[in-house]
Amino acid sequence: REAGDFLLMNFRKSSLNKRAHGKDIKTIYDIASEKLIKNTIVKEFPDHSILAEETGFIKKDNDYIWIIDPLDGTSNFVNSNPFFAIAIAFAFKGKLKLSVVYAPFLKELFYAEANKGSYLLDLFTNKKRRIRVSKINRLSESYIVTCEGGEKDKKRISEIRKRLIINALDVRKLGAGSLECAWVACGRSDAFVTTNISPWDIAAGALLVKEAGGDVLDFNGNEWNFLSTTDVIVTNGKISSPLLSLLKDL
Repeated sequence: REAGDFLLMNFRKSSLNKRAHGKDIKTIYDIASEKLIKNTIVKEFPDHSILAEETGFIKKDNDYIWIIDPLDGTSNFVNSNPFFAIAIAFAFKGKLKLSVVYAPFLKELFYAEANKGSYLLDLFTNKKRRIRVSKINRLSESYIVTCEGGEKDKKRISEIRKRLIINALDVRKLGAGSLECAWVACGRSDAFVTTNISPWDIAAGALLVKEAGGDVLDFNGNEWNFLSTTDVIVTNGKISSPLLSLLKDL
């Protein structure tokens, strides 16, 4: 919450030349937010490893790993778009155990614990509720969100979006992978398709979706490895097969 308050305080104050850096935008706010989060973790758990977007992998005890995205949706943030989040996941012996995705401007805090479900805390009302994926079972009726992650091949991106637009009910690009996962988890969208995505972008969101009853798979239909950088579909579990078929040769 402290990092979220910091980002919210500085939202729409950034003077970054956001056009000059392409997809590699980094701001003082990413770095400062990450420092706040890492300092808290190191103070409480000095022997744990940390994988963070800005500073990389700090290797200690690999049984315990924290995965951090201190500002997911940096491009949105510097363009005064409120769709950004802080994402933190915790893994023990190769399995995701805890996760939090916090959207400061939206005042929504999503969290999950392995085998205990996913929840949404509305900070406007201070009410929480358990969340579950949608019941949509036809690709033609699905609302899909996308993000190209680290993908550089614009022709491939274009072909993926073209196929989705033709076959789905609606397709949108929102620009913050962890929050897009959270929207699948709570049923606001039915699937999230992303390419060459890094662990910190979706590790926290992935546990939210799994605990809400959905799937997190690579384009070959295998369970996503939370330390891999790859193409991923995140779905309500009901449209995974047709979506994989649609993307299989890409």
